[in-house]
Formats: sequence, C-alpha cells, structure tokens
Amino acid sequence: MSKKGVKQSIVLGKKLLKNSIFFDQTIIGPLNRHKQTFDGINKGYGGILNSPIIIEEFAENQLMEIAQYFIPKMLKTDKNIKDIFDAVPFWKRKRKFLEYFNIIAKQWIHNELDLSEKGFESYDNFRSRIRLAKSKVYSLMNENKNTMVVSSGGAITGIYAECQSLTVDEIMKLNFNIKNASITLFKKENDTFTLDTFNRSLIPRYLETYI
Repeated sequence: MSKKGVKQSIVLGKKLLKNSIFFDQTIIGPLNRHKQTFDGINKGYGGILNSPIIIEEFAENQLMEIAQYFIPKMLKTDKNIKDIFDAVPFWKRKRKFLEYFNIIAKQWIHNELDLSEKGFESYDNFRSRIRLAKSKVYSLMNENKNTMVVSSGGAITGIYAECQSLTVDEIMKLNFNIKNASITLFKKENDTFTLDTFNRSLIPRYLETYI
C-alpha cells in the first residue's frame, strides 16, 4: 500500500474513534493491503481493536489483471500495457485507459471473454464468492453489535450490488466512484442487510483518492 494509503487509514481510525464509532469485531479480506489498511485504522484508533477475522472470499476481483491482458488483444497489438500508454500523450492516458477498461469490464460482466487461458475468475464466480462472504459476515454478526469489514473497491461494489438492484452501467459507475478509506454502512435486520450509508468519507478532502 502507498504511503498516502497508510496515512488515509490512520486518519480514518482517528476519525472513527473521535466520532465514538465502536466495533465488537473486525473482519478483513486476505490481501496484504487489507491487513495494512486494518493496521493503519487500528493505529489511529489507539491499537484497541480486536484481532481481525480473515474471510478469504473478500479477496479483490481480477478485473485489473483481466484488463491488462485483454486490452492489447482488443487493440490487436503485441505491445504490453506500458508500451501502449507510453505512446499516448500524458494528459490523455487516464481517459484512454478508462475507455478501454470499461469496454473490457463490460465484456467481463457479460461473460464475453475467454478467461480459460489465464484461469481468470469469471464475473459470475466473483459474485458467488462475494455472496458467500456476505453470508459469512451475516452469520458472525449479532443484533445491535457493530462489525467492521475491511476490504477493497471491487468487493465493496459486489456487496452493494447484492443488496441493491443494479444495471451493468450502474455497477461500472460505482467501481470508479468509491473513495479509498470510505465508509459504507449496512444494517442487519429482517434476516438481511439494508444499506444505510454508502461511500462516506471521514477523512479530509485533501487526502481523498479514488479506487
């Protein structure tokens, strides 16, 4: 995780403590950056959070790797991603990447890509995995208890999509609008989760970045 990402997580921990937001248990995904984010939050929180439970199904999706593999194929070139975008004027690179990324992402969501050569995870398998992660969190939670889950953008979007009816375009838009170190709050009630707050930032604006 970048130095800025570490700082974001520490500041978030301080804000959570200042706002008297307490947690009975914490859950994290299996990636190193998930642990680093939790460690930063815990440091800002004063080091008093319980040791986290790891839920493997909260691992990030492979969409970035899928895009890096399929963009050259889409452009019918043998150049790698770096060479492709080195040839684009610097000020156009982000916009051009997002353009290509969105095309590949939509194809991934619609199961239009042959993922077998590299063994990439399909969108349907990703959603099934996130559904299982949601079920595991639900089984660990008690009524009127607060549980913190530390994960990353794709998994957060997947959980949101499990609780809300979203079109492909809405899912795509969410992917790029989620802020790093943001808070999404769900309430456990009536045997399900209901969305209370989405993508809320507690950290100063100058520290905000996006997925």
